[in-house]
Amino acid sequence: MLKLLALLGLSTLLWWSALWLLIPVHWQQLSSTVMLLLHLLPPIMLTVLVQLWRLRQQRQEQTAAQAQADAEAAAQQERRDAARTQHQAALHERQQTIACRWLWGQALPQRDEPAWLAALPDACQWSVLTAEEVAEGAVLDSLQASVADALLALYGELPGAAALPLLLEVLPQISGIEQVGRMRELQQQAWFSAQGDVSQPDSDCRFLPGSGPLAERVLSFLAQDPTLPGVVVLAADAPRALLDADEEPDSHTRQHWRQLGRPGAAVVLMLFLREGLLAAEGHAPAAGADPYQPYWERSAIAIPAGWGPVPASAQAALSALPVLACLAPSSGTALAQQGTLQLTRQLQALLDNALVNAALLDYPFSEEDARPQDNRADSVAWLVHNSGDVEVGGARLSAIASNLTRHQIALHPIDEACNLVRDWGDVGAATSAMLAALAVTHCARLAAPAVITQFHHDHAALAVARPACKENTL
Repeated sequence: MLKLLALLGLSTLLWWSALWLLIPVHWQQLSSTVMLLLHLLPPIMLTVLVQLWRLRQQRQEQTAAQAQADAEAAAQQERRDAARTQHQAALHERQQTIACRWLWGQALPQRDEPAWLAALPDACQWSVLTAEEVAEGAVLDSLQASVADALLALYGELPGAAALPLLLEVLPQISGIEQVGRMRELQQQAWFSAQGDVSQPDSDCRFLPGSGPLAERVLSFLAQDPTLPGVVVLAADAPRALLDADEEPDSHTRQHWRQLGRPGAAVVLMLFLREGLLAAEGHAPAAGADPYQPYWERSAIAIPAGWGPVPASAQAALSALPVLACLAPSSGTALAQQGTLQLTRQLQALLDNALVNAALLDYPFSEEDARPQDNRADSVAWLVHNSGDVEVGGARLSAIASNLTRHQIALHPIDEACNLVRDWGDVGAATSAMLAALAVTHCARLAAPAVITQFHHDHAALAVARPACKENTL
């Protein structure tokens, strides 16, 4: 307002000065009305025009500012949407799971047989070895009968599994060529015993890539060949066969036993299949169908792809297998310190990530995307771990129990848990498969998730086995 009045006053002063001093006007010929308008109207009109121009400039500036603000908001929203899409894609990648559909396990218990062996779910077979059955000598020689029994049980019940790749855990005591050769021979013998003169499907026998927890290694192998419907994992080792019964263990050996358990033996055979596989329907004409009808007028028969080398006659038996459990990728880290408090803090992030990977813990992009109903961590009902014997595993088990309590997981870390070290001992190269097989068994038995905690030297990894996959993730 002050600027407007100042403009009016200045324009009036300038106009009157020009009117009286510069512009020749015959005032005697003008009426008083014209003279008044001549003095007042031009300054007022100039002031109004200037004010209108200023208002127009302000509107243009406001429009430009609003357009810039809208553009910045749109760009911000676009970046936010891109970040949300990236977050969801990364979360989907993390939550890939692999379904275990059949399991065969045999191991040497360190104490009494576990009570859960008397109530096993379907497609889940367990038995125990005796100390006499694990003879001293070469590992493969001592476990040859158990491996043969496992393959015979698989090929006898599921012939189509012979067409799937057989993935082995590496035995450090023998050469890889010898191990693969022996396993191929046992495959052929098991197939001949189960199927007789029927020709054996061509399959690959190789080592399981990587090391550590089983789920991501199987997922990595299947990701390399999308045409494969699944794999068979075989892990067998017998550190007890290398133990000299007459030799007295020294202090270093006893400390090693307290950390990993006394030498044991185990054979684990697991069948993993992708989700969404259905047996191909037969091509026989339907009842009442016209055999002379042109093929382009017939209704198409949907034949799902993805079975790869598995014969059509064997697909129905494989697709009918129940899903024992879905293994989610693990979360691992190196353990910098072994104190109870420090270990609890390090395992906290591992458990959170493992629950997110298993879709049991909501991990939203923002608060408005949060879904509290997806938080089902408290449904975990079993713990599988290899924290060690009582003398060395107390801090580890305490750290695990503290983090389970933080998620309101009400399970007893002793009574509702499997300690591989105390129950089955040191199973060598079969440790990862044994932990996964135990988690799958209890997950299927209880119809509830199970947590897998694996320690290896100064490294720890946590994973979750859940009862059913959320979707087809491969």
